[in-house]
Amino acid sequence: MRPLDIERIQATFRSKRWIFPVTEGSRSGLTCRDMLVESLPHIDPATWPERFEVGGVYLNRRPAQLESEVVPPATVEYFEPLGDFNDVASLYPSFSPDSVLYQDDDMAVVVKPAGLPTIPPRDQRRFSLATYLRDHFAKPLHLPSRLDTGVAGLLLVSFTSRMNAALQRAYDRHAVEKYYVAQVSGDFPHDTIEVRAPIGRDPRYAMLRGVVAEGGEEALTVVTKLSHEVCDGEERTLLRVEPKTGRTHQIRVHLASLGYPIVGDPYYDGARAPELRLVSYRLGLFHPYAQRQLGFELPLALTPGWLQTADRGGVLRTASVSTEGKHESD
Repeated sequence: MRPLDIERIQATFRSKRWIFPVTEGSRSGLTCRDMLVESLPHIDPATWPERFEVGGVYLNRRPAQLESEVVPPATVEYFEPLGDFNDVASLYPSFSPDSVLYQDDDMAVVVKPAGLPTIPPRDQRRFSLATYLRDHFAKPLHLPSRLDTGVAGLLLVSFTSRMNAALQRAYDRHAVEKYYVAQVSGDFPHDTIEVRAPIGRDPRYAMLRGVVAEGGEEALTVVTKLSHEVCDGEERTLLRVEPKTGRTHQIRVHLASLGYPIVGDPYYDGARAPELRLVSYRLGLFHPYAQRQLGFELPLALTPGWLQTADRGGVLRTASVSTEGKHESD
């Protein structure tokens, strides 16, 4: 089993977690704000109302309000943003309306920027794709699939309960075609390979996953070599990756299990880079209510700079791949 670089993993965190157990016999009548003001004197007390609005405060593992009473026994948690709280927005990329590639009454296709959580994480609720999309579309929505925070690219959004159900069925039947592009170190030795390996939790660190001998979820990934180059003495291979199942960190874990972790992946020992070099590049599906095939490809203008540089030969534009989803009756 590969060693873990805990410092590198923790360097990706955007907050510090504080935990305050409140035992029987402790002073009663305190609110969450009272307790946090007393427990974290380095934080300006005047900032607590906005900190509660940003999120990351929990009482007994449930989101807390400013005046929530702390009744012993209890546990108060706070995820303190790293750096200047007044500049916390700079930790996250913004969302542009230009990122909406398609929209109808039932669904949309959008581009998520790298570094933006798909849904609100535990340490804050203000900065996420789901939050921005609800503001932009001004109506309820559902994200039937998610991308890791570090992954950029195409994502489906549904607006209606009938589309929620249809997309969930399509994902369950592997009828949504998803193609990613990844860059790995070295010269990948396979033209095409199917990786069938179950994935489970890494017992050493809860947020990580790994290939396991037993007890994991079955996972299948198809990997195709697109190009290989040497740049500044470093070998790099561009891969097209099609996950046939949707396990947590599936592409990252499967490529790492082959000895080719993704460049910029701090979790699975990828070569160091400013970003995780993994992009959701193409999507295909059958629209059950418009009764037509839909296919989408990441526009050049929204393609991350590293990929534009790596794809000097234009392999992504010329690679022959179907982007038409399967019909529900297939």
